Amino acid sequence: MTDVEVGLARAMLAKGMKNDQVHFYFNRADRLISSGRIAQIKDGSYAKDVAAATDDELADFITKWDAEHAAIYTKGPQSPTESDFIDALFEKRKSSWHVRHGETDTVECKLNYAVSGKILRAIAGLANNKGGHILFGIRNEATIVDGMSDDKFETLDPALLTSHLVSFLDPVPTVTRISHVIGGRKIGVLHVEKHERPPIIVLKGMGGDLREGAVYFRYVGETRQIKPGEMRAIIEAREARAVAEFSRRMSRVASGAGATIDLDTGEVTGRTGSFVIDRELLPSIQFVREGDFSQTKGAPTLRLVGDVQPMSAADRDRIHVVRDNIPPNSIVENFLDDNQVRDPLAYLHAQAYYQRKWMPIWHYVRQLSMSIDDLVEDLRQLSACMPSSRDAIVQRLRGTLSAYKIYTGKPKTMLNDLRAGKIKIPKNDVDLSAFAYALHGLPNDFEEIEKVRPIIHECLKRDNAEKHRSQIYRAACRVDEIIHYQRK
Repeated sequence: MTDVEVGLARAMLAKGMKNDQVHFYFNRADRLISSGRIAQIKDGSYAKDVAAATDDELADFITKWDAEHAAIYTKGPQSPTESDFIDALFEKRKSSWHVRHGETDTVECKLNYAVSGKILRAIAGLANNKGGHILFGIRNEATIVDGMSDDKFETLDPALLTSHLVSFLDPVPTVTRISHVIGGRKIGVLHVEKHERPPIIVLKGMGGDLREGAVYFRYVGETRQIKPGEMRAIIEAREARAVAEFSRRMSRVASGAGATIDLDTGEVTGRTGSFVIDRELLPSIQFVREGDFSQTKGAPTLRLVGDVQPMSAADRDRIHVVRDNIPPNSIVENFLDDNQVRDPLAYLHAQAYYQRKWMPIWHYVRQLSMSIDDLVEDLRQLSACMPSSRDAIVQRLRGTLSAYKIYTGKPKTMLNDLRAGKIKIPKNDVDLSAFAYALHGLPNDFEEIEKVRPIIHECLKRDNAEKHRSQIYRAACRVDEIIHYQRK
């Protein structure tokens, strides 16, 4: 998402719009956005430095959007999690409220919420079919609204529900929790989205309600293991998507927009040129399905970082090895040695793919001709990276995050010595750790900052077991910040 879109989304959230409503405005067929991105904007973990749009800007955007989409989207509830949509699931009969159509293939009713095999089975069944709602506070037999008798649903920690979904189901379905009131009685609603790539399979059992390896499907009035006909339909749909995707990719290759890789030779060939990946690297390549990378679940993947020079058939025997991924130690050591690198942008990009978020950035920014705004936008376009690491780089570029930190005890004593001009190489492991922590607290006007670089380099060499690597990297990061401040 662009900064403008982030600002608009933040303004929508500030006005009380729900995550899925906001997601609706920015998700497009040609640029799919995860619903989790809206949640990250809401909690401030993504693009924290971008301010919310003004009321006028938001009003102009919505007016323009409505005009552009008037012929595409009919009026009415746009989201199955909106109050109007949920209200429409119920009707009043005499003195009581009922679920309008009872239990169907998209609606399942429960009296109270509890994390159980039955609930997980219901979620899997809906996601494997059309998606739908699980309603709590409903007397199951007559589908009468009784209201929930406890507060377990309202006090449910979303992280706990997500943890159970990740532990028991794969792929993980998307579930939204809504608290609602019908006829003065509190009910709970779990909306389950239809999964794009079914079937969802049970990873491990839970009591007698959830069986390991089972595929559940929501039928009218019940959730049970899938029948052959529905499983065949799911498989046929997957095959159709695979054929369509293969055709799309082959069209890209034919038009020159894509390339093919020969896993036997390592040759990557496109319309405008080719290059070769060293055969020693081929066994380590792991492929991540587009749009399915996550920090916790994505496999480590080979990245080609930097410029790759095209070569002709005549040059093939001469040119063979291309650059592979840039490791953290290279990012830090090139800064400590004050080296000029061939592709400084690649060194910034590489940092977005590691969990470590404290590595030098300004050393590489100075070697670029990009503005900070352009660089931030470039980083935001990275896909399949560690969002928290990328956002940390953006925040440091914007000046809202710093490696500066002061500790107590021995690190503080060493910091006072450093400020007094007593710069000494640590004697042992304990001193090395305390020294690294002390460097985090150096002020921007520390005059002898250049003398610290070789000492950090020596600390890296002595940290053979990498026990203090995080503290040392952050120390290098802090020195990088100070040098940048003093050169401005």
